[in-house]
Amino acid sequence: MNPYGMLDPQANERDTEPRLAEAGAARVLVRGLRKRCPRCGYRRIFDGFFRLKARCPSCDLRFEKEEGGFLGAMALNYTVAIGFWLVVMVVGIALTVPVVPVAPILAMSIGVLAAVPVWFYPRSKTLWAAIEYLVARTEPGYRPPLVREPGARRLE
Repeated sequence: MNPYGMLDPQANERDTEPRLAEAGAARVLVRGLRKRCPRCGYRRIFDGFFRLKARCPSCDLRFEKEEGGFLGAMALNYTVAIGFWLVVMVVGIALTVPVVPVAPILAMSIGVLAAVPVWFYPRSKTLWAAIEYLVARTEPGYRPPLVREPGARRLE
């Protein structure tokens, strides 16, 4: 009997059964847009409106891979806000093309650029976590979460 055999992650045969079925890319992205965990779809991953938990309470997926890892989420949030603003500007100008009223379009622009980033902020974080999860799944060293003993949950 090898006393060090249990230290090898591949040594235990019962740990080869996946805990979760892998979702497709579209489903993972939709989960991100719906403010859910990209891996398991768990709903309660926020502490309040703005604060994303560090890990999923259900599957233990770590959302922020490294310090400053949500820079991509900030870029997504900015892109969506500018996209909404451009739509408002184009529609507003197209509907009033002979005489463009500056004050109402300015007021709509301020409203859109103030409301959309606040509304989309939590979605941008979970969408970025979904994108990072999809990228991590394509790496050669990726292993899907496995069935483990309840006390060994933190060993993944």
